[in-house]
Amino acid sequence: MAPPLASVIILSYNGLAYLGPCLSAVLKQDYPNFEVIVVDNGSTDGSAELVAEQFPQVKLIRNDYNMGFAGGNNVGLRAATGDVLVLLNQDTVVDEGWLTALVKSLQDPTVGIVGCKIRYPNGAIQHAGAYISETRGVVSHIGRNEADTGQYDQPQDVELVTGAALALSRQTLLKIGPLDEGFAPAYYEDCDWCFRARAAGLRVYYNPQASLVHYESTTTRADNYLQKTTHHYGRLRFLLKHKPLNWLWQELAPAEKKWVTALGPTIELMAARDAYLRLALSLPSILAFRMQAPHGVSAGQDSQLEWQSLLHLVTAWRNACLQPESSPNAEAQPGQAPLSDPSLAPLWQTLQTEWELKEYPFQSQVPLIGPGIVAFRQGWNNIAARWYVLPIIQQQRRFNAAAMNLLAAAMNLLAAVEAKNTRQDNQTMREINALAQKLLQLEQEIERLQNRLEGKAGGKNES
Repeated sequence: MAPPLASVIILSYNGLAYLGPCLSAVLKQDYPNFEVIVVDNGSTDGSAELVAEQFPQVKLIRNDYNMGFAGGNNVGLRAATGDVLVLLNQDTVVDEGWLTALVKSLQDPTVGIVGCKIRYPNGAIQHAGAYISETRGVVSHIGRNEADTGQYDQPQDVELVTGAALALSRQTLLKIGPLDEGFAPAYYEDCDWCFRARAAGLRVYYNPQASLVHYESTTTRADNYLQKTTHHYGRLRFLLKHKPLNWLWQELAPAEKKWVTALGPTIELMAARDAYLRLALSLPSILAFRMQAPHGVSAGQDSQLEWQSLLHLVTAWRNACLQPESSPNAEAQPGQAPLSDPSLAPLWQTLQTEWELKEYPFQSQVPLIGPGIVAFRQGWNNIAARWYVLPIIQQQRRFNAAAMNLLAAAMNLLAAVEAKNTRQDNQTMREINALAQKLLQLEQEIERLQNRLEGKAGGKNES
């Protein structure tokens, strides 16, 4: 009897430096019956051309754009013809016997998903299975950064395995469905898959004989704002899909609020705000999953009540991000400066009175129902816009205050120069040049802020 056909799906995005070694190692596998599919996610670095020219035996699929991890891999899953389906990152080099070990594990019908022993390029353990390590849904990888001394060479059932390299049978795919593309562009879709398999009564299994090296995160940056937003969104989407409602309220909600309130005015806070908004907008798909989930996370729940409860939960997290920040401190308040040219007095007075941005007060002249209209506008503003606009107003106030202080300092210096009516020495000129440079930097900063606001407005209009 012929061994089952295995389909190895490699998702590629601008991985020119990695695809050659990755494909060479896969094609050298001693398993007798497999196909290799490369799904190119709209690369611009010649990745697809390298595959077409140097690996003609590989089936190449070119996506017109980057469909994300789930979207791109789903394209490969639909094209695959094997009974064993393997996902593999482009920045990996698999060891001998890797594919044979994966196929062997899936001969057990109780196994739904199989993960691998993954090492860093320096030989340290990167992944030997994984689990959710704390209430907020943080993933911990077993053995991470430990020296590989054989301590994880025993196969075992685990809670999670990483999507960097995993396998499942076609029967498992038919039972649990494809990757959830709502996790776009990446993060937690592999956790979601593992939980769906376990909820369907299947095991998630770690096989150390299926081993490889993974260079990790060649397409994302840990300090990238989009990465932070996407990670928090994926984390919360995963938890809201799989955890019971009472746990979300009693365990997750307090932990999430505590974390948010401790962040302070940081990029992380802005990323969390964006993630909460996106989560609120995606609640219909989350609720649809919960209502049909085989493990009954919504058992006995009315869909409308659960929708309202989840929305209220996400809104509470978002509101925790909107705690009013302290106003600019005394040093940040605009200063006073003498004016050597009386004609500038009206302009200076205008700057002093208009520097501070304030929220627009809603008004209505409609008889009788005017207060109701005002209340509705204010409520809608709190939901749709205030979460984003308020931090920008505060940022703009701090910027305006700094600019006013800088202008005041510059005019004080110029006033002193005029009073002395003497030739400026080199030190004074250096001070003036330094002030001019700071003014230029502030001008560039406000231009970047305006571009950001225009970009955000354009994004909202498009959606």
